[in-house]
Amino acid sequence: MSDLIDLIFDPGHGGADPGAVGLTTQEKNNVLMLAQKTAAYLVPTGRFQVRFTRETDKDFCSDSYSETLDLKNRVNVANTLGGKVFIAFHNNSAVVNAFGNEVYASAPGGEGEKLARAICGRMASQLGMVDRGLRFAGWYVCKETDMPASLVEYGFINSEEATILAKMDQAALAIAQGIGDYFGVSVNAQKKEEYDVKEAVLAFGIDDYLLAARKESIKLGNCAVFIRLDDQKPPADVFKAEHLTIIGGGTVGHHNETILSGKTWGDTSVAVSATGA
Repeated sequence: MSDLIDLIFDPGHGGADPGAVGLTTQEKNNVLMLAQKTAAYLVPTGRFQVRFTRETDKDFCSDSYSETLDLKNRVNVANTLGGKVFIAFHNNSAVVNAFGNEVYASAPGGEGEKLARAICGRMASQLGMVDRGLRFAGWYVCKETDMPASLVEYGFINSEEATILAKMDQAALAIAQGIGDYFGVSVNAQKKEEYDVKEAVLAFGIDDYLLAARKESIKLGNCAVFIRLDDQKPPADVFKAEHLTIIGGGTVGHHNETILSGKTWGDTSVAVSATGA
């Protein structure tokens, strides 16, 4: 594996820290999805190996959450993994309506700027979103990593959440091709995502939603039904399904999920019934 280019991907936030919050999604889930999709475009080239600081919904604090400790431990994980470059994935947010993408390096000059400029160029030319350009800021994760680093702010979750979700694949491809440009590697639109099963259903709790989940499973060919209890994390196996249907709860960060949930049990039952027999 020594001939592979090692990349460190850091999906921002996670666990107790949701990051910025939109109407239906949270930054921590969106950026994990974006990072995974970006990796899925890079790995098939045979030139890259992607390692993640996190691959699940987790933070980097063993006890109570502290942003300072989370960032410090996150950087320690990245430096221990080691890599040619480090890329952090984020969604932006603002108190007023704002739109577009930004790509950061710590300071002008050096490999960090070259990496950020390559990613920014691809996002600007391929996404049809506002280009807020290449920027410089002293983000902790970029300053303290032992490798050239860039931080991507993909869209403003408070004002263009629908666009963030709709263009997720395009954004992943643009970022992947920007990374490819930096290393002189061609990255095409053929991505590799392997799954154990095609469909799965996740029910939030046993009492209210298990029956509805079972009905949906039957419609999908008697696929597996998983249960998320209380505030626990969903079973890891739900992420091995190509498509996940969620009954009675919000997003869990699956790259391809359908949410059949309402404000009440009755609303959710209607949503499930509407999918047809």
